[in-house]
Amino acid sequence: MRCLASVCVSALVLLAATQSGAAGFDHSYRAYDQLLQRHVNSAGMVNYEALSRDKRLPGFLQEIGALTPEEVESWSRDQQVAFYINAYNAITLQTIVEAMPVSTIRDIQPDPWEETKWLVAGRKVSLNFLEHNRLRKHLKEVRVHFVLVCAAMGCPRLPNRAVVPVNLDSALNRWTAAFVQDSTRNRVDREGGNVHLSRIFEWYSSDFVGLGGVADSLAFEGLSPKAAGVLRYIYRFLAPEQRAVLDAGRVTVMYSEYDWSLNSQ
Repeated sequence: MRCLASVCVSALVLLAATQSGAAGFDHSYRAYDQLLQRHVNSAGMVNYEALSRDKRLPGFLQEIGALTPEEVESWSRDQQVAFYINAYNAITLQTIVEAMPVSTIRDIQPDPWEETKWLVAGRKVSLNFLEHNRLRKHLKEVRVHFVLVCAAMGCPRLPNRAVVPVNLDSALNRWTAAFVQDSTRNRVDREGGNVHLSRIFEWYSSDFVGLGGVADSLAFEGLSPKAAGVLRYIYRFLAPEQRAVLDAGRVTVMYSEYDWSLNSQ
């Protein structure tokens, strides 16, 4: 092929850039997925001892840190949500590994949620930044409350598979339903109308107000607007017999004590 040198060089640069993009960040999270399958069981319990010897965790953290803010912002919303969830959970795992031996994340100093030491997409950030700024505020995804895991038994169960952008909406709904229907964290008493909820629903109650959908018409006498909003939100994820209790409209909401013990095998 005959061409001007400058044109040929430009074409080669464009081709290289295209190939680099095609072979760029792995949104299937294959290596991180294998890591979770190896060290996290189906109940969300982590073998931190074995995890501490696995070089794939620091390797994954190095990979997510090497990305640029512009690259991540160019991704689809679902790709960004999956990315920040995986980043949050991986950083939490590394936080425990670095602090071992420890019986609860709350014993770690400085504050593991506030410490801005983690490089994610080219920025030094904290766990709170990822959750509150990126996922809740910027991406407006409330279902992250049921898949972000703070290494405590009171948290949702840590998935032993990576979160991927493919079919993310249905996956987030599954994790939400699993958390809502987990009787160790939430329970609806058919007799007496007592609804026992995780503290997560108290701490973040404002996130769920107005998101009840078909349940928005339900009136709950004597409940605060935030507590009523939570019940309307979880309604769609409840079993039919539990929904019947809420349909009656006379319920009492109680928040359970949060179990901060480590989610360790």
